[in-house]
Amino acid sequence: MSTTAKPSAPDTAPPAPAPQSLVRQPVVRRRRSSWIALGVAVICISGAAGGWLYTETSHREPVVAVARDVPMGAELKAEDLVEAQIATDPALTPVPARDLNKLIGKRTTVGLARGSLLTRSSVTDEPLVKAGEQLVGVSLTPSRLLATRLSPGQKVKVIHTPKDSATGATDEDKETGQSMQATVIEVGRPDNSGARVVDLAVTQLDGTRLAIWAAAGEVTLSIVPAEG
Repeated sequence: MSTTAKPSAPDTAPPAPAPQSLVRQPVVRRRRSSWIALGVAVICISGAAGGWLYTETSHREPVVAVARDVPMGAELKAEDLVEAQIATDPALTPVPARDLNKLIGKRTTVGLARGSLLTRSSVTDEPLVKAGEQLVGVSLTPSRLLATRLSPGQKVKVIHTPKDSATGATDEDKETGQSMQATVIEVGRPDNSGARVVDLAVTQLDGTRLAIWAAAGEVTLSIVPAEG
């Protein structure tokens, strides 16, 4: 007996589902964007500040400066002064360079150091010998001179140091310790022996007495400390 083969049942297994594609959602980098914006702002502010600072510091003005050391009371000469350029600063009040020639011939009220800026309070038109004063020249030997340099306008004390052989002096003048106040007007150059002539301004009442002391070579100077 023959058998008939049954046809095989078709493969009815459902097909495997196709893989779904993954779609990436854009990530909003808010924090990073904030830092970028902050950096741009800082750069802009720095640039603006730098521009302002350059503009302010690049503005310079010509003023009068001191070309060499000048002692107090000295008469200013052209070679004592020089023009300088400085940045504008309201805290500084130097003399403008346009007034440089007007300063020639004026006297200094303080000692001026080389490289410093000149102010109007550093000079004066007033004469060192004032009304009611007398100018007396005193020759001082090295032993009676101070090691400290004397400058015009400096206050000194004139001390009478008599000798036994002094002539022309009264008994009162021969007493050691007599003194008077004076102002240095000019200091001469030393001669061959080292002596210098110092011009002193004293009151008219003291002028004659100082002249007698000076003629006898009985004068010694001491410096009066500055007030204040």
